[in-house]
Amino acid sequence: MKKLLISMIVFVFFALPAGVSAQGEVTVCTQNYGGGVVCGVHTPIETGIAENIPLIASGFLGASGVIAYFSRKLKKTE
Repeated sequence: MKKLLISMIVFVFFALPAGVSAQGEVTVCTQNYGGGVVCGVHTPIETGIAENIPLIASGFLGASGVIAYFSRKLKKTE
């Protein structure tokens, strides 16, 4: 009985989906101080982190090399 009830609920869920309508587009209008109104123009903002990923990665690699060098040097002196 439990399996029958669950299978009926699943069947109704898939057979009778609710109507879905797409969300309407929203046009964003901005106005800079002393400028005109600009509607619908999207300009990406550069955050700076995406361009510096290789620099950050090489910094981590260099730091790990320095730490490995000093840790081996400290092991030899002890």
